[in-house]
Amino acid sequence: MHKKYIQMAAYGFIGITIYILFKRNPQQSRELVSQASTFLKYLPIDKTAINLVSPILSSCDNNDISRTTKIISSGKSTCKRSVSETKKKWVASEQNWKCGECREQLPAWFEVDHIVRLADGGSNEVDNLVAYCRTCHGKKTMMENL
Repeated sequence: MHKKYIQMAAYGFIGITIYILFKRNPQQSRELVSQASTFLKYLPIDKTAINLVSPILSSCDNNDISRTTKIISSGKSTCKRSVSETKKKWVASEQNWKCGECREQLPAWFEVDHIVRLADGGSNEVDNLVAYCRTCHGKKTMMENL
């Protein structure tokens, strides 16, 4: 009876340890999962055990790809004027942190604007967004509203 509780406690401890490892060091954890996946291929394990573990390992490998795809493709059907901070940073990094107009280094308070305005059928997709410094964004907005 006590052996059962010891096993349960051990599994709980291992689970919590793995969770903490993934939260503190996500990049190192991905490398560890990748190495474990490679290691599992060569172990004499039956198919049911491999089928049990493989979805977990493959989801860790595809996590970065799915996150990037989500950022790029989001905003197709929305008509909100606000753009998420994640998407703003994505657009700025795609421009090498340079203003879309004057090509100067973007300040920390840069702004993102739509190439095709939302009122004209534009969207919040990243390919319809440009990062500007406040000065250039103000000039662009003023010219559009004249």
